[in-house]
Amino acid sequence: MPTPTTSITPNQLAAYGVSGLVTCALVGYFAWALPDALSRGREGVRRTREAPCQVLRPTAQNAVLGRLPQPAPDFALKTHDGQEVKLSSLRGRVVLVNFWATWCPTCVVEEPSLERLATQMKNKPFSLLAVSVDENWDLVRQHFPKGSAMTVLLDKDKKVPQAYGTEKFPESFLIDREGNIRYFVVSERQLWHTQEVRSCIDALIEE
Repeated sequence: MPTPTTSITPNQLAAYGVSGLVTCALVGYFAWALPDALSRGREGVRRTREAPCQVLRPTAQNAVLGRLPQPAPDFALKTHDGQEVKLSSLRGRVVLVNFWATWCPTCVVEEPSLERLATQMKNKPFSLLAVSVDENWDLVRQHFPKGSAMTVLLDKDKKVPQAYGTEKFPESFLIDREGNIRYFVVSERQLWHTQEVRSCIDALIEE
């Protein structure tokens, strides 16, 4: 007995064609939209994790470096015992560069908070470089009779602060693991040791 055949009418054929076109269009749309959606999602996560740093009231633009983020100018300075510290050698770590001086009252005011931050983060990939613009090491050593948890460096010629557009002290630059300045903080803050700031630094470490 012959098997009955089913014929497809022109209307059915047209419907199948429309359905196929709609399916292709949807697949194409999702293929186009997915990368953008993922990018927005990652950006949203980053902003959420870094939001605590807004407590520092960072400045979005620097007169010399422009609008942040920007690559951090490299430099090499020495500690009191002659050990050279080069910023680019710290890639893979989050770095806070603080420009200060012993003769700067507001620098002295924020110093305890920076010391506490350096102590709290000592077991993490984080470095706090306190770059003094004093005239000599004697002044700096007298200021830290018991030493410091920070990595204290000296730049008596003020060349490094100039490269960062710093003329008044203190100013601080929070640099991510790839060497980009993410936050620029003008004048003193006494909040460096707080949970909010540590959460922001942890977010940069985990990127």
